[in-house]
Amino acid sequence: MTPEQLKQRIETLAPGTSAEIIDLTGTMDHYQAIVISPVFEGKRVMEQQRLVMGILQAEIDSGEVHALTMRTFSPDQYKKYVGEA
Repeated sequence: MTPEQLKQRIETLAPGTSAEIIDLTGTMDHYQAIVISPVFEGKRVMEQQRLVMGILQAEIDSGEVHALTMRTFSPDQYKKYVGEA
């Protein structure tokens, strides 16, 4: 799975979802993602990450995505995060 394919897959989570993907090893199976979605509003981080993992379960089970670290944000959370950086 290429970084672009992973991005497109994650962005199917909900309208308004955006993702930034980094291939950590160059092997196209270890990724880092920043995911911003309005569907995360009012949810705890673990709940947010479960939503993302749920849409990638087939790729995780097959080993196509071996490792995925992620930061998830609602749009408001991301604005605060960027403002602190």
